[in-house]
Amino acid sequence: MMIRRINELPDDLIVKIFSTVPPFKESVATRLLSKWCEDPWKLGPDVTVEDDDEKRSMSFLSLFSNDAPTLETMRLKLIRKHSVSAINFWVQTAVDRSVRKLRFDLLGGTLELPCCLSNCTTLKSLILRDVTIKVVPYDFHLPSLKSLHLFSVEFLNRHSVASLLQNSPGLEYLVLNQTVYDGWNRGGSSPRWLHLSSLKSMHLCSVIFPAHNSITYLLQSCPVLESLVINQNKTDYVMFETIPPGSCLSSLKSLHLLSVNFVSDEHVTTLLKNCASLEDLVIRRTKDDNVRLFNIDVPTLKSLSINNGKGKRSHDHGFVIEAPALEKLNFKDTFSNFLKFGYMPEVTTANIEISYDQPEKFTGSFTYIRHLSLCCPASETPYPRGTLFFFLEHLELCTCSARWANLLVSILSDDPSLQSIKLESKCSAGYKRPMELWIEPTAVPECLLKHLEILEWREYEGTEQERKVAAYILANATCLKMATFSTRCRDKYTELQKMSRVSDVCQLVFEEALM
Repeated sequence: MMIRRINELPDDLIVKIFSTVPPFKESVATRLLSKWCEDPWKLGPDVTVEDDDEKRSMSFLSLFSNDAPTLETMRLKLIRKHSVSAINFWVQTAVDRSVRKLRFDLLGGTLELPCCLSNCTTLKSLILRDVTIKVVPYDFHLPSLKSLHLFSVEFLNRHSVASLLQNSPGLEYLVLNQTVYDGWNRGGSSPRWLHLSSLKSMHLCSVIFPAHNSITYLLQSCPVLESLVINQNKTDYVMFETIPPGSCLSSLKSLHLLSVNFVSDEHVTTLLKNCASLEDLVIRRTKDDNVRLFNIDVPTLKSLSINNGKGKRSHDHGFVIEAPALEKLNFKDTFSNFLKFGYMPEVTTANIEISYDQPEKFTGSFTYIRHLSLCCPASETPYPRGTLFFFLEHLELCTCSARWANLLVSILSDDPSLQSIKLESKCSAGYKRPMELWIEPTAVPECLLKHLEILEWREYEGTEQERKVAAYILANATCLKMATFSTRCRDKYTELQKMSRVSDVCQLVFEEALM
């Protein structure tokens, strides 16, 4: 008779089998046997094996059932040291169940890569965390792997990293986090056999490249790379000593440079010019950044995000941006003293937070913008006189500066199509300045007479100047449908309700602001 379930075997044989499977003791096996005989447990798509968790161990033992379903994910989270045969046994069991995602967490323990993975055609994702690998065998392969994550992985043998990558011919997504990448020849060149022909996305976070120019050689091995994220927490480490040639960056569409140090300003300029297809660029500068002037000249760029919120103010630090195809901009810069933007007629959405004294040099570049979020404490209107925003429909204005209300009037007068306004302080309380005397416009702006439908005012305090602004909008916005005020003072509700509203359909909404 054919035995289809493990619980069909004699009890003494089952106990003997479980007692020999590390790390389970006989008492654990007996308890599992009792549970199994009561109701054979049905395995879910995910299994975690922990050597200090009997409940999770039971979920793994259910894999012995012949009718166990296909396994989606298995995670080995092991605190104690286990034999190579024990780990191979667990992995082989998962491979027999067509595992798709495999994760090892060994708390610094040594892992000998299970040879059974070389025959696994279902494994798509491999994650190694806190693992030490002595060597990657020559005949080890991951034939179907698409995604590889290495978190705090130590390779003891030169070329092991490159061997692991090369032996994953279908690899598309690679993450290296807190890992030393020492996969190069003694002269600093990459192994001639390394060719990552399928890799499309790569994330490098706190990765150290001991060999000279090794990141350049790595990029030269990725001919179809589309997305590259570099996040360096070690601020004194220069990532690019030599800039990769344009031939190996021609397919790159997305580039994130987070706390990355360069040799000079020219290295930044050259790197970006070599990205002939770049559409998405993210830059985060640090206080120890050794680049003075970021020159971003990318004709294909569509989305740009810059965060320069940490550092020391310097007279020669800043940005020059030429991106005529740009559509979306997020720009936070509270330290630069030099900003210059070229004409960008395609920008439809912009989020701008600056402390620059002459913002008129760039805000006027967005004449076709539709959504604008602006935080600008400068004393002057942040665009050239005579500029009109014919397409601006949604405005968010920060109320931290002393003259924000007069800036609002300027924008209302120069924007005939505005449909919604949101007023809110984006800065901390220490940066908010008392509001200057508001000057009522001599003529009602066209957008109030014909288009404005939504007003949202966060952190409304009801000061004398704020009441004047609120009363003016409510009295002149003929198409206003909803006005929402958020305040911590309930008595302000009564004041607002008594204000005259020219729109018969305007609905007042009051919300209590959080303390």
